Amino acid sequence: MTGADPPVSSGRHQPEITGWLGRLTGWGPALVSFAAALSYGLYIALRTYEVDLGVYVRLGGRYIFTSHLYSFGLPNTSLLFTYPPFAALLFAPWHRLSNSVDSVQAAWTLCNLAALIGVLVISVRTVRPDLGRTASWRLALALSLPAVLLNPVLVTIGFGQVNLVVTLLVMWDLLGERRIGPWKAPLGLATGIAAAVKLTPILFVPYLILTRRSRGALTCVATFVGCELVTFLLSPTSSIAFWTKDLFKPDRAGSLSFVGNQNLTAVIERFNHGLLPDLSLVPVLIVAAATGLWLAAQAHRRSSPMLGVLICAATGLLVSPISWVHHMVWVVPVILWLALADDRPRWGVPLAAGTAVLFWSAPIWWVPYKHTSDLHLNAWQLLAGNSFFLAMLVFVLGAAVLVTRRTSTRLMIDQGFPLGQTDLG
Repeated sequence: MTGADPPVSSGRHQPEITGWLGRLTGWGPALVSFAAALSYGLYIALRTYEVDLGVYVRLGGRYIFTSHLYSFGLPNTSLLFTYPPFAALLFAPWHRLSNSVDSVQAAWTLCNLAALIGVLVISVRTVRPDLGRTASWRLALALSLPAVLLNPVLVTIGFGQVNLVVTLLVMWDLLGERRIGPWKAPLGLATGIAAAVKLTPILFVPYLILTRRSRGALTCVATFVGCELVTFLLSPTSSIAFWTKDLFKPDRAGSLSFVGNQNLTAVIERFNHGLLPDLSLVPVLIVAAATGLWLAAQAHRRSSPMLGVLICAATGLLVSPISWVHHMVWVVPVILWLALADDRPRWGVPLAAGTAVLFWSAPIWWVPYKHTSDLHLNAWQLLAGNSFFLAMLVFVLGAAVLVTRRTSTRLMIDQGFPLGQTDLG
C-alpha cells in the first residue's frame, strides 16, 4: 500500500481478447516470433564484434582488481570503461570463464533476449492484468521480434549493452511481483542493484519518496551503497579513481554532441550549432528533473504506477549527461502502455503504432554525424536527428496534460460533479 489515491477511471473498459490481440496470444505467433528474434540476435552475436561487451569483459572484468580500470582503453578503439566499479566486478567472472569472443557474445545475447522477454512480460501483465499468465507469456513472445527491431533494442544487442537488464531490474522491482520462488524481495532492492551498475536508476529514489514509499527508497540507497562498498573493499584503487575523478568526466564516453546522445543538453547544442559552456544548463536540468519527478508522482496517484515509472524513466533520459540511443529501451513498455493500458490516451493505439514506426526507422541516423557534422545540421536534419528526443518530450508533455485533466476530474468528483460531465480524453 502506498497511501496514494486510486487512479481515476478513464471510463473505458478493457476490450475482450479478440481481434489482433486474440490472434497474438496464440502459440503460433509466439513461437515464430521468438524463433526469429533468437535467430537474428545470435546472427548479430556471431557476425559482429559487440564493442561495448568488449569494454565490460576485456576492460572491466580484466582490470577491476588493478589500478588500470579507468586508464586503459579497449584495443584498437578509443573506448574507456565508464561505469561504476561494481559493474566491472560483475563482469569479472565473464572474463575468467570466457573461451572465445563468440561464446561470450552468444551468451550475453541470450541474456539480453531473456531480459527483453522479461520486460515484455512485466509490461503486458501490468497493462493487461486481465490476461492470464500463459496468455501474457505468449503475447510477450509474439512481440519479441518487433521489439528486437526497435532501434534502441537492436543497438543494445548489437553493442552487447546492459540496458535491457537494468530496465528489467527496475520494472521487476517497481511494477512486478518481486518474487523468486517463495521469497519476495523488498521494494528498492533490485533498483539499488541497477543503480550500482549504471547510476541513472538512482533517480527512482526521489520518485519512491514522492510516492510515499520511503522504506523502498531507503532500501534502494542502502543496496546501492552496499554494492559500492563491497567493491571498494575488493578494489579500493579503482573505486577511488571513479568516485573522485572519472565520475565527473562524462565526455570519457565520447562526443556528447553526437546524434546518438538524445538528451536535453546535446539537443540544445545541436540546435545552437556549437558546444555550450560547462554547467551552463545545470539550472534548467534541475528544474526539468524536479518537474518530471513531480509529474511522475502525480501520474502514479492519478493514472497508474506504470505511467509514473515511465515518466520517471523518460525524465532521467532527458536530463542525464548521456542518453545514448541504446539507453532508450524504455520505448518497449511505453509502446505497450500506449497500445493496451486502460489509462492510455484516447488515441493511444495510433500513437503506439507511430512510436513503433519512428523507432523502427530511426531517422536520427539519416543525418550527417561524423567529425562533428552533427553540429551543422539544417532544419529538416535537426528534426530527424533529434527525433527520439522529441518523441520523449512529446510523451512527457502529453502525459502531463493527461494527468492534469485526470486531477481536475478527481477534484470535480470530490465536489460532487457527475463523472459523465467530464472528458478524460
